[in-house]
Amino acid sequence: MYLLICVVNNTASVNEIVGGFVRIGVTGATVIDSHGTVEIAAAQVPVFAGFRHLVQSNRQPNRTVFSVIKDDETLDQAMAVVEEVTGNLEESASGIMFAIPVTRVKGLAPKMEETAADAS
Repeated sequence: MYLLICVVNNTASVNEIVGGFVRIGVTGATVIDSHGTVEIAAAQVPVFAGFRHLVQSNRQPNRTVFSVIKDDETLDQAMAVVEEVTGNLEESASGIMFAIPVTRVKGLAPKMEETAADAS
């Protein structure tokens, strides 16, 4: 199992990403508003205050999507969904995505918990 984390700069694309996840069988995700370092530094660190005008042009916060993914194949599909929506993350400043292994999970839907128990 993996935890897929996607920070998406275009907040309008999050609904499309979550919809794509559902189509491939990923039915659980958490979405939160998030802010990058430049935004925080411009607002709170005096030396970066001059950059405030660059980041306060009615910019919406980023959205961060968290989802526990059951296997490698589904992870590949989920990452492909994100890039279909956002474009190639290697070439654009549209966000970042990464996955980390998950060794233990509690509280997921029964079907996913059974899959995790079967894998151990």
